[in-house]
Amino acid sequence: MQVVRKLLTLIRICGVVALILGVYAWLNPATVKRWIGGGGATAKAAAAPADIKIPDRPALLEQPTVPAMSTLPVLPAKPVLPPPTSAQRSVAQWLGARFHVAPGAIAPLVVEADKLTKEYKLSPNLLIAVMAIESNFHPYIQSEAGAQGLMQVMPVIHAKRYEKFGGKSSFMDPIVSLRVGAEILRDCVKLKGGSETEALRFYFGGGDASGTYIDKVRAEQHKLNLVAAGVRVPTN
Repeated sequence: MQVVRKLLTLIRICGVVALILGVYAWLNPATVKRWIGGGGATAKAAAAPADIKIPDRPALLEQPTVPAMSTLPVLPAKPVLPPPTSAQRSVAQWLGARFHVAPGAIAPLVVEADKLTKEYKLSPNLLIAVMAIESNFHPYIQSEAGAQGLMQVMPVIHAKRYEKFGGKSSFMDPIVSLRVGAEILRDCVKLKGGSETEALRFYFGGGDASGTYIDKVRAEQHKLNLVAAGVRVPTN
């Protein structure tokens, strides 16, 4: 009897397992087909069709096309001023201490002023002295009459002179202000027969106060000449 009972129990267990497998096969027919077909069918199903070309790398990883150097726009080179000489550095440091301006900001102006002085055949340090008296080396100052910049040029009167430097947008540029003011002073010297004194009077606008203006410019120029020569000059 015990053998019969064990046999019946085994039959019941097999029946339950068969029922479970049947239900699973009914719910997951694709899985059962893969089990019956074997690994070869699975590999074929996973393989890509022969007529579809798989790219070597995703399109998102493609490198952007870089235009050839010959097609890139060529920007005009900005002129580079030479480094200041020892005398020019001394002048810049003295002016910085005198007018409470960073010497590093004044040094390029000193270099450019010296170049223009030689080009326009003006006496040494005259342009620097004019900048000192006109604006105290504060490039964005404007007078009540509308004169602007380091050289206190009237943009309304001398608008054409600024055109080659970019027009109105360059009025307050320190280097541009220096160049335009130097051109005006050069033309004043020519107009006054080569006299720097009378040119300064005309640059100032004439009048009774022009004599005082000339004296201030000449006094400042004298100090600058001494500084450039290595003489210790008080900054007050």
